[in-house]
Amino acid sequence: MKFITALCLLALAACAPSAKDEKNQGWHTLRWVEKPASRGVSQQADPKDRTQFDMVTSFDEAEPETFEARIATLREGDLVAYWMKKGEARKAILKGNFNSIGYRLLSYGHLAIVVKDPDNKNKLRLFSSQSFKGANIREHIDTLKDHSWDSYRLDQWQRVDKQRLYEFVELAQAKAGHWAGYDFSGMFALWNSNLKPRHSHKIGHDYICSTIVVAALYYSGLELDAVQREGLLDLVSPKQVVTSKGRIIALPDVDLEVE
Repeated sequence: MKFITALCLLALAACAPSAKDEKNQGWHTLRWVEKPASRGVSQQADPKDRTQFDMVTSFDEAEPETFEARIATLREGDLVAYWMKKGEARKAILKGNFNSIGYRLLSYGHLAIVVKDPDNKNKLRLFSSQSFKGANIREHIDTLKDHSWDSYRLDQWQRVDKQRLYEFVELAQAKAGHWAGYDFSGMFALWNSNLKPRHSHKIGHDYICSTIVVAALYYSGLELDAVQREGLLDLVSPKQVVTSKGRIIALPDVDLEVE
């Protein structure tokens, strides 16, 4: 609790009111934390197997009239990175919303991947992990109208194994509890749940929003440069993921059953 209080005080001290409320870029002193590995796995890949995310669009909650046009660009596999303006994050922290601390300290405060609704393939949902909720697809993409966000798209999405992605989404939710399903050790950059699961029994029980995306993509055939030091003492931030390059990897030829 003392650690959280200290973070709150530091965040508040760093975000004095300004004449213009601008998009938060995170603390300058923490920007090194948000960089993917400079000599990551993508450097070892054949050029045809190298990947990257490209920014597609951006939505500002303060401009609701643009929402329909922005949401129409979203596709399955897109990453949605949530952000707040400096003053907005400061007010949220003052109101006791500790989830907003990340929005002040980092460039993005939350991350989700767009997936098909398992009950209606014509609809899209947001797969992520949240504190006290764990892994879930509770939110439909229409809920994005209540947030500001940027979307990113993988340049080789057609090579990702969609069936494996659906399996990961189902298994991660089945394994996680509301409390245990969120990786609090990963949130404080101590260690992360298994970020490279190749088989169903290797999928972790707890992830934060960014690491669940990293693990889901690995399970589906995409390894990213986002992870450093094998996840030990590594805060895998949303920006670290969306700015990461990667490589397409071979997958094990096994049938998977939901546990």
